[in-house]
Amino acid sequence: MNSTTVTLSVYLANVQIQIIRSLLTPVYIISNLTNLANILIFLQPTLRSHVCSYYFIGASLAHLLYLNMGCSTRVIWAWTGYDLSLKSLIFCQTRVYFVIFGLSASRYLLCLISIDRWMITSRNALTRQLSSSKTARRMIIGGIVFLLLIIIHAPFAYVLTDTIPCGPSPQSNLFMLYTIYNVALSLTPLITLVIFSLLILYNIEQLRSQRIAPVEQTSVMNNVSHAGRQYKKKDMQFIRLALIQVAAYLIFNTLHAYNTIYAVATQNRIKTADQRALEGFLNGIGLNLHYTYTGITFFLYTMASVSFRKICIDFLRRPFKHPLALRHE
Repeated sequence: MNSTTVTLSVYLANVQIQIIRSLLTPVYIISNLTNLANILIFLQPTLRSHVCSYYFIGASLAHLLYLNMGCSTRVIWAWTGYDLSLKSLIFCQTRVYFVIFGLSASRYLLCLISIDRWMITSRNALTRQLSSSKTARRMIIGGIVFLLLIIIHAPFAYVLTDTIPCGPSPQSNLFMLYTIYNVALSLTPLITLVIFSLLILYNIEQLRSQRIAPVEQTSVMNNVSHAGRQYKKKDMQFIRLALIQVAAYLIFNTLHAYNTIYAVATQNRIKTADQRALEGFLNGIGLNLHYTYTGITFFLYTMASVSFRKICIDFLRRPFKHPLALRHE
């Protein structure tokens, strides 16, 4: 190994540490606060009755798990140089299990949000009826149980050696299964979100075209059309939430997905130390972007939804209302 290679490896490692300290540390703190805020706001009576609130609350809970099992260790390592997952195989495998579960659950729920918004904008009445609280609860519970079981193999593919510090071993019997799941976890949500987002936009365009009615239509038809528009306006804010969140997901997750697929595609290729250092750096950047995504959802919801913004403001003002009321009395 020449001095140039060592310098590049050390340089990229130092840059990664500085990025984690200056960017990821505040992201970690803010993300925990904003996801807790998401849960509290969507639990308010005005939003809690909406089907999509179940999915948004579940996604925020998954983000909290993913952050505190994944991002926290990176932050602690950047500031102290200590990582328990490099010392204990049990902790390494436990952490991996919950990180993968949190990531899988958040992506699964985001896909359900898009599918639900597609159903609610469908012209088919039977399809629209599938968007219900009962369906949401079944899909969430069933999906979570399925994910808990299907990823149970993943931690056992991880080993703790001098050459592989808390990483999947190519010699493991479960490595191929882990690899397939990892690629599926990266590609399936991306494809699903793109498809259903396009279908939502198509349905919305179809609904807009239906609003152009002949002047000779009866007052009864006018009333029905007006009621239909009111119903759609009620759900439109959740549609915007879904589409904006999907757009942010695609922006902040594409590099992470690319890194995962590239690592699998080139796993048998002999790489130089420079290449490994650069790939490790890009992988770290992809992770940092993904962690950042989990923290900006609150701001996306605030921008996209008037109802969410209003409830958030009312919720923040609530502690100050009672003392002022008592003072006036």
